[in-house]
Amino acid sequence: MREMPKVRPLVGVVAALVFLASAVGCRLVSDQGKARQDVKQKVHAKEQQAKKKVEAKEQQAKKEVTELQKKVNAKEHELKKKVEVGKEDLKKTVEDLKKTVQAGKEDLEKKVDDLQKDVDDLQKKMDELLKKVDAQGQQNQKKK
Repeated sequence: MREMPKVRPLVGVVAALVFLASAVGCRLVSDQGKARQDVKQKVHAKEQQAKKKVEAKEQQAKKEVTELQKKVNAKEHELKKKVEVGKEDLKKTVEDLKKTVQAGKEDLEKKVDDLQKDVDDLQKKMDELLKKVDAQGQQNQKKK
């Protein structure tokens, strides 16, 4: 029976080791769970941070697009205004040209009328001269 006392202390040591291993194992599992929770929280925080950055960039991009659209609209309005001014200038130029052409036409018609009147006057004078020449010729024949 002497051998039994040697076994008991070993059993106690083994039991203590098992208990210690179990306690350490539980703590490790507990620490792993906490570590996982910490990692999940950090990942979630990073995800939220990334989402905020994306949203901020999206808002900035929207602002830039809005500003560019305003600039485009302003340029478009400016160009339309220039086109309208150009149209008005062109219409004025065309009207001025029409007036110039009409004035030239009227002046030409007046000159043609004046020339026709001069031609008519010359024709009358020619007719009168021819009549005088005929009358003179008849008087010369009578004298002979």
